Amino acid sequence: MNKSDIKKITSANKKAWNQVAPLHKAAASEQLDKLFSDHNATVQTDKELIKVLDEISIKGKDIVHLCCNNGSELLSLKRMGAGRCMGIDISELAIEEGKRRSEQFDIDCEFICSDIYELSDDYNNSFDIVHVTAGCLGWLPDLNLFFGICNRLLRQGGCVLIHEIHPFSEMLPFDNSDIDDRLRIVDSYFYSEPIVETGSLDYIGNTDYESEPQYWFVHTLSSIIMGLMNSGFNLHRFIESPNDISMSHAKVEKMKAGVPLSLIIQAQKQIYTSG
Repeated sequence: MNKSDIKKITSANKKAWNQVAPLHKAAASEQLDKLFSDHNATVQTDKELIKVLDEISIKGKDIVHLCCNNGSELLSLKRMGAGRCMGIDISELAIEEGKRRSEQFDIDCEFICSDIYELSDDYNNSFDIVHVTAGCLGWLPDLNLFFGICNRLLRQGGCVLIHEIHPFSEMLPFDNSDIDDRLRIVDSYFYSEPIVETGSLDYIGNTDYESEPQYWFVHTLSSIIMGLMNSGFNLHRFIESPNDISMSHAKVEKMKAGVPLSLIIQAQKQIYTSG
């Protein structure tokens, strides 16, 4: 995909996210402020993710969270002992909320508003971990380019840690669907073009409104894994889980049907030696 096409898509998605940011803030800000007033509280509740974070020992590690939204996950990582913490998101309003909460609760995190594809080279070779969480990859039109940026952000031996919605779940009915059979395959696994929607993005407060056009990409497992490999990463860890982190398939999780709803991927930056 060429740069002008990428820019068209990311600019449209930015408008959509700035449109919904005040709704998300209205629905969740009070609850998040109450949570962060407790110095021991974090938003990370997924046991598999917490286990991995402990195993890779994030204490003292420098972390950049891409597509960080309002920064609540990054603030939690800092509370868990991480070193330098930087969050990057395309929405100014989401970044403003992250900065405000960081200052209010004295949690030392940096927040940068930027299109990921236009991120400055100033941050190259600056981090031990690039963190990607639920709902990031689907907004990105070019995974090879994205993972290339992840690579340049990392120091030698650093890793990308992805905690994402499982692509398989995209084929199932969402929680707001009228379809009774929650395990019926209702959509394709393979899309060559983005899905363009104007439905509500308020998955927190469930406000119904007509959104600015959104471009969503259904990336397969193979495109994610090959994107990492093509960008200089070695796969270190791959975990599939029946836990829903999308806020869209809670009904399937509750069924205990044993289908994959989320995943964790840890990929190490390849170390090159001379000679």
